[in-house]
Amino acid sequence: MSGENPYLAARAEFVSVFLDQAKARRNWQLAAFALLVLLGVVLSAYVRLASEARITPYVVEVDRLGQAVAFGPAERLARSEPRLIAYQLALLVRNLRTVSSDFEAEKRSLFAAYAFVAGAAHATLDAYFLDPAHDPRVLGRGSTRQVQVTSVLQVPGTESWKVAWTETEQPRFVGSPRTAAWEGYFRVETHPPKTTEAVLTNPLGLYVTEINWTQLSPTTGDPTR
Repeated sequence: MSGENPYLAARAEFVSVFLDQAKARRNWQLAAFALLVLLGVVLSAYVRLASEARITPYVVEVDRLGQAVAFGPAERLARSEPRLIAYQLALLVRNLRTVSSDFEAEKRSLFAAYAFVAGAAHATLDAYFLDPAHDPRVLGRGSTRQVQVTSVLQVPGTESWKVAWTETEQPRFVGSPRTAAWEGYFRVETHPPKTTEAVLTNPLGLYVTEINWTQLSPTTGDPTR
């Protein structure tokens, strides 16, 4: 060891200390970066939770005097309950296709229908009702239309449903009733409501995302007349 060059030994010692410091700094940098990533994930989760309203619907039983006698959280309905979907689709068709001479009643029907429409179906209806020939506010000036749903069936293996109905138009002034058969295909999705407005307008969270309807038979007069 007596022949060891002191300059080389000093340089080796310096390099060793420098490498240790560089490794320590790199490890602290990695740890700080990991903490920043974790902080960002936690912060985004908090922001998302804060922006979402969480509502638990309750069912309250009251007596004839209006006093609450029992209450509790409403049970979650099956998302694929076919009877509920069939009922809602029949109601949707009636609200969309019925024409009333009462402007306020017509507006309420359309607002109720649009609460169950989303995505491409919303744009389809907007374009359809934009045509004066289909605008119920214009049609209601000269006639009314009654809708009777005859069947609601799910297309096997899909989220689409086939609805069949008949429409009877009655001129408000002169003329005989006219009847036509229609059918339509409706694609549905379920999204549980998360806001008070959604609970009030669409408690099932059922939305129609695609609509395609067509008239099956030409309009004919009432055969009984």
